[in-house]
Amino acid sequence: MLEIKKVKPPDFFDSWIKEEREYGQRLREFILEKEQKNVCCYCEKGTASDNKESHIEHIRPRYKFPTLKTDYHNLAVSCQTAKRCGNAKGNQFNKDFIVPTEENPEDYLTYSPNGEIRAVDDNRKGIETINILNLNAASLVNARRALFFQLNSMKNSIDDFAKYFNEYPTFINYFKESY
Repeated sequence: MLEIKKVKPPDFFDSWIKEEREYGQRLREFILEKEQKNVCCYCEKGTASDNKESHIEHIRPRYKFPTLKTDYHNLAVSCQTAKRCGNAKGNQFNKDFIVPTEENPEDYLTYSPNGEIRAVDDNRKGIETINILNLNAASLVNARRALFFQLNSMKNSIDDFAKYFNEYPTFINYFKESY
């Protein structure tokens, strides 16, 4: 899960607040490029800014937190993959959900070489967030496991590899620090 350091909202943010639909695409592009390095805020899989691949995610759901509907610091971009990330989360949110714009997910989450995300010291926030977002979906575990083997085979050139491969940045950092 990606830690998101929010920047100043784009100049057109007020137009998006007024629900001018054409600004939704621009806002997704802005957040993905400037804050998320073109990856999903939750699973870190590369994602495009189009309507089919991603959506503007209200970290604290607007249904439960209507006053945060237009709070820029409550917005991120999530992939649209069925049964995981923002799609799995829906309106779920509780005090044990990691808010990546306020907390560093690496304080709560780590990885295993087999590609699974684990809660550091079995902490409640990590466990709850993994379960809500389905971060150990088979496709994600398999992709991270394959990445682990790829990184392991090229230990001497990981930095070069990371320059060209933008998916799973915290997994790559975990590998660099652990192996």
